[in-house]
Amino acid sequence: MKFNRRFFDSSVNFRNISNERFVLSFAIGLASAYTIYAFFYVLRESFRVMSFGFENFPNILSESDRNFYNIFFAGLSFIFANSIFINLLFSKPQQVVSPLNPKRKRILNDQIFLSFNFSYWFTKIGLVFGVFSMCCMDFNFLPYFKFSSYLLLGVLYLESWKNLSCIFKKNRFKIQLLHLLFMMLLVFGLSRINIIDYKAIDTLSISQNPIIDLPHSDFYSHEMIQYDWEVSFKLQLNENNDLEIFTENKNKIALEDVASFITERRIFIREELMPFLAVRISASKNMSIKYIKMFEAELYGINQRKIIYDVYNDNLMTPRFEKMGIDKMITESFFEIKLKKDIPIPPVPNYTENYQFNDTVNVSIQKMVRINGEEISKDKLVDKFKNYIKPKTLVLYTYNEDIVYQDYITVLSSHFAAANRLRENEQTILRAHEYGYNESFRKEQTILKVKYPIIIKENLIKKDAKR
Repeated sequence: MKFNRRFFDSSVNFRNISNERFVLSFAIGLASAYTIYAFFYVLRESFRVMSFGFENFPNILSESDRNFYNIFFAGLSFIFANSIFINLLFSKPQQVVSPLNPKRKRILNDQIFLSFNFSYWFTKIGLVFGVFSMCCMDFNFLPYFKFSSYLLLGVLYLESWKNLSCIFKKNRFKIQLLHLLFMMLLVFGLSRINIIDYKAIDTLSISQNPIIDLPHSDFYSHEMIQYDWEVSFKLQLNENNDLEIFTENKNKIALEDVASFITERRIFIREELMPFLAVRISASKNMSIKYIKMFEAELYGINQRKIIYDVYNDNLMTPRFEKMGIDKMITESFFEIKLKKDIPIPPVPNYTENYQFNDTVNVSIQKMVRINGEEISKDKLVDKFKNYIKPKTLVLYTYNEDIVYQDYITVLSSHFAAANRLRENEQTILRAHEYGYNESFRKEQTILKVKYPIIIKENLIKKDAKR
């Protein structure tokens, strides 16, 4: 039995497509691509300016990452627009494709649901965890998802073309190659369009909340921190090498205003909790140590002794979702710093006068660290410090303005790590999790801290002073 040709005719007569219809379909497709791209762009930037972590760092994209995101979303936009263009072009098939051809419905249905099905999947999964989340959080997703992202664009493009390849019998590979090249040209052109002035947003974000290049430390304090008992500051040098201080409310204050700012915060803290109030500072690892000690001098003047130095660790989650720092008590150091005002030293007990030390360990912090005159490499500091952590041994840090913050943190973290390892060697009681409270654990830790104390005194010498 021979079927009539009209029942299985899959030929396309492009001569029956009017120029007006082709131009209109193409224009609507371009407009759709721009609209979809603009929607993705605005949504991406909206998520980017939001904070997703405790530190509230601005999420600044590099130009290479931004170009990749623009190309990815421009590719999605034109794949969706291509489907819209095909549907509009074949919406009146009586003059183009045989009306009884079953392939016609398949083409239209697949092209209609291509955008819808992908949008549903993308919103449900991708928006939360997949490719789209890369530009909303400052995790290093690109090494893991970049290849998958390009592969996804290729799969969607082939999905869009698989139906049309059935009706192009002649030169279909040539047509497909030309179509692909034309699509790539449009994608790269659209990806160069920035819907929002992101540079102005980045400049404003950094001016109010600078990104700090924290010093690296393999050690950080494990004690649970009550964030209600913290006052956070960011320290940064401007182009004139003047110290700028940013509060946790993203306000900029002068060094002289630090004391009054903390005093205002103390009003809302109960008196018995006052000793637990800590000042957390974030400062660049390349900042001169003198600026850190100038800040500490202001704290010392109002009897604020507990300070936390924010540090960076190679853990992927560190920069945004974990606050890693080194807890330290500000001691009666010899502040050889020229301040803009005299600091009223409060009448507090001086433990170096009331306590008799049997030994003093001199630690000279320079590019090469010396302990009692012996040069010690940085990887040997922890083992060396273990020999000097004793109840009646004072460790005296001596340094000048030439050293940077990272040099100071390297020595300090090694000192703390040495004490921590000695305590862990004799520790018998463990707590189930970091935030759990165990009275026996606390008592044992107190005993171990008395046995292996960290007793530090500091001597900052001015650059022009003779040692």
